[in-house]
Formats: sequence, structure tokens, C-alpha cells
Amino acid sequence: MDYQKAIQNLTDILIDEEKFNEINKSIFDAIDTDNSGSLEKEEVETFVKGLLKGIHSGDGDGGTDLQERHKIVFSVLDDNESGEITLDELGKFLRELFKEQIKELQEGVEKQKYTRAVANDQGYDMSTNN
Repeated sequence: MDYQKAIQNLTDILIDEEKFNEINKSIFDAIDTDNSGSLEKEEVETFVKGLLKGIHSGDGDGGTDLQERHKIVFSVLDDNESGEITLDELGKFLRELFKEQIKELQEGVEKQKYTRAVANDQGYDMSTNN
């Protein structure tokens, strides 16, 4: 995986307000199946189930876990606890999600560097032992 490219892409989205708003609106519109202008619990549940489908396919308790994940996702998204999610609330969530993804990707970069350094050291050690 090209961690640096993924980090750059997410950073570009966060920096470019127009690009971020376009992505936020596209995601919102995809979830807002009744075109009401807000996301109801059922729409978010359908989206979350579709997004997480197959993750626990071999797990007998997957249905319970999906329900729990939906509750968590909805409570995080529903910032003002209105029972519906607005475009702004989704945007706040996506910003935080993208920032967290950047952090995780940066950790991946560090792990790659470490793995390469260890491999190089082992290669170097092996060649000096011959």
C-alpha cells in the first residue's frame, strides 16, 4: 500500500473545502434515500449494515455486533441528539474520520520504515557473517 499517497489524498481533501464539501454531499445524498435533506436512523442503519456487511460473516453473533455498531455510529453522527443527521453533522464526522485515517496511515509509514530498516540490518549482518 502506498501510505504516502493515501495520506496526501486525504490531506488534500481536508485542505480543499470545495472538494471536501463535494465528497460530504455525495456521501450524504447516497445515504439520504428518501431525499428528505436529513438522515434518519433507518437510512444510517441501512448504510452502516451495507458498509460493514461481510466483516463478521463467519461470526455467529455478527447481527448483534452490527446493531451495536449502528448505535455507536448514529450517536456519534447525531451531534445535537435530534434523531436525525444533518449535512453539517456528517461533515464534522467525516473530518474527524479522515484525520484519524491520516494518523493510522502515518503509523503504517513508520512501521514500513522500521520493517525496511530491520530487513536492511539483517541483510547487512548476514553478508558480514559469510
